[in-house]
Amino acid sequence: MIYKTLWLRHETKPFEQRSALTPEAAKAIRDLGHEVIIERSPSRIFKDEEFEKLGFKMMPSNSWINMAPKNAYILGLKELDAEKFPLTHRHIHFAHVYKGQNGANEMLDRFIQGDGKLFDLEYLVDENGKRIAAFGRWAGFVGAAIGLKNWIAQQRGEDFNASAPLNSYENQFSLINEVAKDLEQLQKRPRAVVIGHRGRCGIGAKQFLKSVGVEFCAWGREETSVQRPIRAILDYDILINCTLNTTKAKPFLDLKTLEQERNLSVISDVSCDPTGPCNPLPIYDDITTIDTPTTRVDLEELLEVTAIDHLPSLLPRESTEEYVEQLLPHIIDLLNGDIEDSPWERALEVFYAKTIELGLEKRLSEEPQLLM
Repeated sequence: MIYKTLWLRHETKPFEQRSALTPEAAKAIRDLGHEVIIERSPSRIFKDEEFEKLGFKMMPSNSWINMAPKNAYILGLKELDAEKFPLTHRHIHFAHVYKGQNGANEMLDRFIQGDGKLFDLEYLVDENGKRIAAFGRWAGFVGAAIGLKNWIAQQRGEDFNASAPLNSYENQFSLINEVAKDLEQLQKRPRAVVIGHRGRCGIGAKQFLKSVGVEFCAWGREETSVQRPIRAILDYDILINCTLNTTKAKPFLDLKTLEQERNLSVISDVSCDPTGPCNPLPIYDDITTIDTPTTRVDLEELLEVTAIDHLPSLLPRESTEEYVEQLLPHIIDLLNGDIEDSPWERALEVFYAKTIELGLEKRLSEEPQLLM
């Protein structure tokens, strides 16, 4: 066997504390003979010392750019910074570049320039097209909590953004207890609707709502296969959107519908794809963030949207441990070279298809004579 190098990079996205490896998982990989290198990170939920005490080689933050071996796998979670230099390594992370997102073509072009490869974690799927590892349950869990916290702030006449930046929680019970206490003091409960309730995100959202005693309706395809926009959503106080949309369809809501009389004052868009072509809630323009968690929709009556694209980072240890437990066997397969008809092969096929398409488009635009 040819032993490989796996390089865990520091996450540069603000407020991101999750990790693509736990110390225990890194040790399991090293015990198989592979080299595991850890970048130092002041924000990672697993402290540098937790890796150091297991004897891992530690490197400065972001040193993969200039110091990682050319054949190393660069492992992270969130997307890379928008820089200009070509990408020459094999990267593993959630890239958000295949659905027409802002900056997607520029990022893919960096892979083309550097002859690098991308194994997008979102596209690691089994033979049935199901993700082999996902943070979805925790995204829905935290998304429901943040939606409730925003609604509670509204009832108190407070600006939820004034409480930002949002802080991570030691565990799920700390978050549950905080929201349950606030609801008890308020002596009032909202009515919520969860769309996409059968998926991982929806299951997590329902789990949190049940844990704090909030009434909700759970909608799937049957309930949304109606005339759109869906007027019935306006009867609820909170909408938690957990749908996975891969094709264009009429929206759940639009601005004209929202001008009608409504109870709805909070949307927690867990799916969070405002700049993509398949967005079912085309009523706001960009994601929100940990330090500005809500945006107000341009309407006379109050409606606020939370659309944070790394919600599980607010429960960083639990969400990381569950995710890495799912991913670890597949990382071992990759490093051992067992990739034929695997999630890695399928993810690479998507990457090749997208970059070939982009490269062809660029060549045709730059060399008009090819059209002759």
